[in-house]
Amino acid sequence: MTLLNLLNYELSWHDREKWDKAIHLLKIFLSAHHEEIAHVRDLARIIRFRIDEIDAFIQQNTSIVCPHCERVCCINRHGYYDYEDLIYIHTLGLKPPIYKEDLSDADPCQFLSEFGCTIQRAVRPFRCNWYFCNALLEHIEQGPAKPYRTFIRQLDEILELRKEMLDEFFRILKTNFLHSLSS
Repeated sequence: MTLLNLLNYELSWHDREKWDKAIHLLKIFLSAHHEEIAHVRDLARIIRFRIDEIDAFIQQNTSIVCPHCERVCCINRHGYYDYEDLIYIHTLGLKPPIYKEDLSDADPCQFLSEFGCTIQRAVRPFRCNWYFCNALLEHIEQGPAKPYRTFIRQLDEILELRKEMLDEFFRILKTNFLHSLSS
């Protein structure tokens, strides 16, 4: 099974064999194509920097809304990396967290502490970072307009950078895969 076949929406840490194989092949690919993926690495670093830039704004709002929440929306199911997260994380030279076995996907996230998430925002699963419950969205939208507009602009930029990073990664991966077939 090739890396190209493994990196898709079906990849889940629950299937440890495929998960471990995908990570292993991803590490090999990134190492073997270190120079080729320089732009992908640069984009991942910029994304990380941009997420760090908006962390204070998000934290300011979650610190007001989340402590009063009666139903925790940070659940295990949302705390798992998908294949796109793995590309981002490994391109940065990092590793995904080790997940605890036998936890319900509906239980509060295993990385949620009384002080919030234990994973640095810039390396959390993408869907974790950008999920905002209705109460949080309302609070953000009712705040001052200029910081809200800046946040939306920054979020759009992060989304565009992520798309560019993934498109470039898959372009390189497919080019190398097709080249290996013709060799």
